[in-house]
Amino acid sequence: MMVAISAVLLIPCVWQKRIQAGDLSSHVYNAWLAGQIQTGAVKGLTVIPLWTNVLSDWVLERLVYNTGPVAAERIVAGSAVLIFFWGAFLAVGAAAGRKPWLFCPLLGMLSYGLIFHFGFLNFYLSTGFCLWILGLLWHPSSKRALASVPLALLALLAHALPVIWVSSVLAYLYTVRRIPMPWRMAVPLGGAALLAVLQSILMNRYPYRWSLQETVLGLTGMDQIWLYDIKYLILAVAILIVLLVLLLERIDQGGLLSDPAGQIWILHAVALVLMPSAIHLPQYQHPLAYITERISLFTVLFFIIMVGRARHGRGITRFTGLVTMVFFACLYLDGLAFNRVESEVASLVEKLPPGQRLVAAISDSGARLNALLHVADRTCIGRCLSYGNYEPATGQFRIVITSPNQVVAKDMTVVQEIEEGQHIVTQSEDPLYSVCGTEGEPGRFYIRQIHAGERTCAFSQPISVRLGLEHWLSTLSMNTVN
Repeated sequence: MMVAISAVLLIPCVWQKRIQAGDLSSHVYNAWLAGQIQTGAVKGLTVIPLWTNVLSDWVLERLVYNTGPVAAERIVAGSAVLIFFWGAFLAVGAAAGRKPWLFCPLLGMLSYGLIFHFGFLNFYLSTGFCLWILGLLWHPSSKRALASVPLALLALLAHALPVIWVSSVLAYLYTVRRIPMPWRMAVPLGGAALLAVLQSILMNRYPYRWSLQETVLGLTGMDQIWLYDIKYLILAVAILIVLLVLLLERIDQGGLLSDPAGQIWILHAVALVLMPSAIHLPQYQHPLAYITERISLFTVLFFIIMVGRARHGRGITRFTGLVTMVFFACLYLDGLAFNRVESEVASLVEKLPPGQRLVAAISDSGARLNALLHVADRTCIGRCLSYGNYEPATGQFRIVITSPNQVVAKDMTVVQEIEEGQHIVTQSEDPLYSVCGTEGEPGRFYIRQIHAGERTCAFSQPISVRLGLEHWLSTLSMNTVN
C-alpha cells in the first residue's frame, strides 16, 4: 500500500516537461549559478557558508551538474514530497492511535499545496522532517529520540523555522500531559500570553506588515488549496466543508478542549491572528515574507491531527477523494499551460548569443499565484544570465553580491522594478534582453534588446485554464443581486 501511494504521489513530479512550482525555478538556476561562481566563470558574486536554508540547494547543485537540471528538480522535489507526506501521515497516526489511511487524499493535496507551489523548497523539506520528528516523539522513547537527532539536523540545514515550531509543539505537549486534568484548560492562556509577548517584541522592534485577508484564509486552511484561480477556491471551500464535518464529529466525542492536540491547534489560530504576514529584519534587504501562509500550513496540519480520531463515514471519504482527483486534474491542465509559455520563452532564448542578460516579467492575470514569476531563471541555465534573479539581492541565501557585476541586479529595488516592468536600463546595464508580449496576440512573445534609458517589458494575460468559471460566477453574482 505504501509503495503504491508513493508511486501515485510522484506522478505530478514527472507528468510534464518541467515542475511548475514558483521559486523552484530560482533554486535550480542558483544551484547552477553557484557552480559557475565556484569555477571562476562568474565574477562579482560569492557562495558563503550557511548553517540553515541550504540543504536543498546543496543537493540541487550536485545533481544539476551530474544529472542535468530536469532530473535534479524531479529528484529533489519528489523526495521532498514523499518526506512531507509520510511525515504528516506518521504524525496524524501517532496522535490518533491508528493508521490515517482515510486522510491520504487530503494529505496528498497539502503535499502539493500552497507552500509547494510557492517553491519554498527548504522550508517545505524542513517541515517534512519535523513532521517525522513529531510523529516519532508524540509518544517518546529513547530509541525514537535517538532516531530524531539526524532528522533534526537535516531539518535545521533545510530551514530553522519548522525546527523552532516542532520544538515548541513538543514542549507544550509534554508540559500539558504533566498537568492534572482540571487545570489543563487554563494552559492555552499561558501559551497565548507568550505569543502576545513575542508579537509585541517583534512589532515594536522591526518594520512589519499584517494582512486581514491572509489571516482569515489561514484560519480556515483554504489558502493551502487555493492556488491560482477560482476553480481552486471552489475546491478549497469543498475541503473546508469536510474539515468542519470532521470537527463536529470530534466535538461530539467530547474532551476536545482538554486534548493537547486541540489546545495546540487553538494556539496556532492565535498565532495566525497575532503574527505579522511579513517582517523586515535589518540584516536582509528583503522582508521575511509569507509568515501567515507558513503558519497556516502548520495550522491545517494540526487541525487534521486534532480530528484524526473523529469517526469517518464513507461519504466523507468518497467526497474527499473526488475533490482530490479534480484538484490534481486542475494542476495538470495548468501545468500544461505554464509549460507551454516557458517552452516558448526557452525557444526564443536559444536564438540569443550565449551569455546575455535576460529579464522577464510575465504574470498570470487574475491568478492568486504567479507561476511564471521566475520563468527567466530556469530558462537561462547554461544559456544566459537571469539578471532579475532575486536571491543574491536579498542577502538571505548563500549566493551574495561582493562587487558591482554584470550578472545580477544590484539590490531588491532593481529586482522589483524588473518584476513590475518599471526598470529603466542604466549605462552599465546596457544592453538587457527583455521578454515582451506581442500586441493583440495572447500567448505570443518576442525578445527585445533594451538599451540605456529604455524601460524593460512586463505584460499580463490569463495563462492558467479558467474553464469559464469566472464568467459563471460573475453571472451568478449579478443574478443574486437582481
